[in-house]
Amino acid sequence: MSLATKLAEKLNDYQIQNPKLQAWRFDLHESKGLEVGLKNNFLGGPYSAPSYKISVAGELYLIWQEQRFTAAKIDAQVLEEFSQYMELWQATAYQDLEGVGLYQPGQIPEVPLADPQILQMINRDFKPCFEVLSRGLKELTEAGLEKIDGQIQCYQDQRVLMNSQGLEFTSIQTPMSFYFVVNNRYGQSYHEKKWPNETELTKVIENTARIGKLLSQEILEHPTGSVQLIFPPEIFESFLSYFLIGNLAGSLVVNGQSRYCLDDFNSHQQVLREDLSLELNNLLPYRAFSYQCTTEGVPGGQVALIKDGQLMTPILNLKYAKKTKRQPTPLSNGGFFLHSSQTLPSWESLISQVKYGLIVYSVLGLHTQDATSGQFSLNADQCLLVENGEIRGQVTAVINGDFLGSLQKNESKLCFVSGEDNPGYLMMANAG
Repeated sequence: MSLATKLAEKLNDYQIQNPKLQAWRFDLHESKGLEVGLKNNFLGGPYSAPSYKISVAGELYLIWQEQRFTAAKIDAQVLEEFSQYMELWQATAYQDLEGVGLYQPGQIPEVPLADPQILQMINRDFKPCFEVLSRGLKELTEAGLEKIDGQIQCYQDQRVLMNSQGLEFTSIQTPMSFYFVVNNRYGQSYHEKKWPNETELTKVIENTARIGKLLSQEILEHPTGSVQLIFPPEIFESFLSYFLIGNLAGSLVVNGQSRYCLDDFNSHQQVLREDLSLELNNLLPYRAFSYQCTTEGVPGGQVALIKDGQLMTPILNLKYAKKTKRQPTPLSNGGFFLHSSQTLPSWESLISQVKYGLIVYSVLGLHTQDATSGQFSLNADQCLLVENGEIRGQVTAVINGDFLGSLQKNESKLCFVSGEDNPGYLMMANAG
């Protein structure tokens, strides 16, 4: 009998004996997998030794009488100490007059999240994991990089979602990731639920080498004044997540902590240029951000958050869907895509048109900025200076600008980057 089944039985028995517990649900993950590190050009050394890990973790939600609730983390000890846990959870339950009960999904969508190749490796053969790191070390060394770090993680995760109304959903997923960092300056990574193909593996290694070498060519110049900031997709996604996606969270919208209020969504307020739309989609096969349903049981899906620059819906869990009288949405764990109706130039074409700009590969302190204002002042510690379409070398700069304001201006440019979910981005800002 599985851990999840035993836990469900104990909760059912407890509910029979203690009618104060009205309903329950849990989302349990049992994982096993391998982690291997690469440190200072040495594979699997004392600071990055291979390890095989087995873990149990999850979330439990209890609904008591008088609108009292418990939300708790659970682990493998939950069965052994069940009675003590239940006493503690009942004693510390919080009251929420606007709290929600259980959600029964009509149908949970199917999406492939378990790669047979990874399942075979986890249970039989770890050799390919070591081969990825060995290849990266070899090719990056041959490219002239001196200090190389990296890591690979490869897991099998069995998820079980159950509740007291009879819901029992089980799925298996295979999250895996690897990265390389060179000269303590720059790295690229891969995060998906499938084993990388040759193109994906080559891209990470070659881009790490190419950009790492460029960032090793320091020049004695301190950019100041008006400057074009060019964000590669990964940096652009960080800014989108913090300044835009963050302000779409239903809890912040309802509680007045967002840049936007509920009336802005009801009136479809224009917040981006008309050619821009923002979509959330977590049903793509084998993607790192994909899932079939939330912890609450809400099915994953595809939803337009912003369409033609206009607000469509906040991101809503059950509680805030109830408060706003809207349907719950998929939740953001990544999986957001900014689209433009315009034809986009390539990354190379965009760079060739830059008069005086900075390609920003790293910023420090993004989380300290006021997300509701959209404005930032950040130390960009890894930049490439571009003049008249030519990359001159690595510089550092303090950059200042209005990210959300820039998404409304025609002077801001998007560009297509092959193999990326989101485009590269160019905006006007200041450096000092």
